[in-house]
Amino acid sequence: MKNAMKIGIIMLLAVLTGVSFAGVSVSNFTISKASYQPGDVGIATITIANPVGTPRVTGLAMTIRNPKEVTVSGSSTLSDIESGGVAVVSIPFKISTDAKPGIYLLNVDFTGFSQQSGSGTQISTTNTASLPIIVVHSPIISLATDKPVIGGIDSVVLTVINNGGAARDLRVSTSGSVGLYGSDEVYIGNLTSSVNLSVTLDARNASDGPLDVPFTFTYNDELGNPHRDTATLRVTVKNEVLDLRFNQLSPLITGKDGNLTLQVLDNGGDLSDVRISFVNSSLRLRDFSEIKIGDLAAGQSATVSALVHNDLAPGLNLVDSRITWTEKDVRKEQEMSIPISIDSDADVGVYLEAKPSPLEAGQETTVSVLVSNVGSYGIDNVDVGLGSPDFQSLDVTPRQYIGSLAKDDFSTVQFKVLPQSAGTYPISVNVIYRDASGDWVNRTITQTATVSAVPSGDGGTMYAVLGVVVIAAAALWFFRFRKKG
Repeated sequence: MKNAMKIGIIMLLAVLTGVSFAGVSVSNFTISKASYQPGDVGIATITIANPVGTPRVTGLAMTIRNPKEVTVSGSSTLSDIESGGVAVVSIPFKISTDAKPGIYLLNVDFTGFSQQSGSGTQISTTNTASLPIIVVHSPIISLATDKPVIGGIDSVVLTVINNGGAARDLRVSTSGSVGLYGSDEVYIGNLTSSVNLSVTLDARNASDGPLDVPFTFTYNDELGNPHRDTATLRVTVKNEVLDLRFNQLSPLITGKDGNLTLQVLDNGGDLSDVRISFVNSSLRLRDFSEIKIGDLAAGQSATVSALVHNDLAPGLNLVDSRITWTEKDVRKEQEMSIPISIDSDADVGVYLEAKPSPLEAGQETTVSVLVSNVGSYGIDNVDVGLGSPDFQSLDVTPRQYIGSLAKDDFSTVQFKVLPQSAGTYPISVNVIYRDASGDWVNRTITQTATVSAVPSGDGGTMYAVLGVVVIAAAALWFFRFRKKG
């Protein structure tokens, strides 16, 4: 938006330059393209006019002041312009092959002579036009994949290739009969060469056979201008004969036993004695070798549950499974991928230390909070807050940022507080982080702390009394015993 405003202001100034002067004036200009790449050629067209009622302009010449990135050509001598006359000047130019992205101003001076009314004196008149030429190395994005044949819910590796200028804040989405499974788009960020993306495609609604899958890329170019481009990926769709949909109804936590509850929907024909077993050793049935679903009529769904143990990573996993069923008295078998979502076992431990210790009311104290990652996977964006009904915070902000913590890793942050009064009080440590599945976790751990009372001051009083006694004894010795001597 800022770049667009900047370009608009420059173009407005270019048009307004010299409009109010007598003699030749610039009334309009055009650039053959909105933007150019290094090595491109273009034409700048300028319309100049001699206002009605002004003398004829003779000896009209054009001087071009061009940046080194823009090479111009053309005649510098122009024809005379009568009063009320108009002339159009074309300036061919070429962008150098090593030009960097930016906005380059092509300054054109028009100088001529007009006879001053009544005196016959020739006066010189000059007007200048500044033409903005935008140079940008446009991204050139294409696609490739490691799997030309897809079917059902399929994991593929997409290679996004950029053979042009940098694409910033690049996002990829798709539409039509083949879509991204579980998300609307994939965020890439800045792309200058190529990147491999592991994505899951849903081709269950696509017809079998060759298909051009459209992918949409939204990004900003090197000057911040927004773009929206489309590329197609040629694949062959080969859906499974068995048309079953699986919907997970119960959560599972990585590395732990749990009940897996699945809703199974039959979008195909009638099936008998349907059973599921898992090929992936990272998901294992605890009590049986397979899950028995039973008979499924076309369009019918069934819900089954089984105790499983999983060693799957947090997030969405496509688990290889084997489906067996009877169809028209024939026992059949097919392998399918079942989408299983796994929650992270991410958790944190918190340990507190105060200096000086013990805590005393009215004494500034630094509380160190050690946060430890006790889960199986790393956590990110760790942010820590400290609060207590008795503590007055002496920091600018009541929260401290840690960042990422790997498994079994820990980090310490400090808070400066001022205990207000003696007693035992709760201390709440709030830890916010993002686990390996991408979910945000807000964890509050409460501990207690004992605040001691401020020293009563009796010792100070005692020392004061002792001081008075010493002074009185010295005075008695001086005035009585020494005087007698």
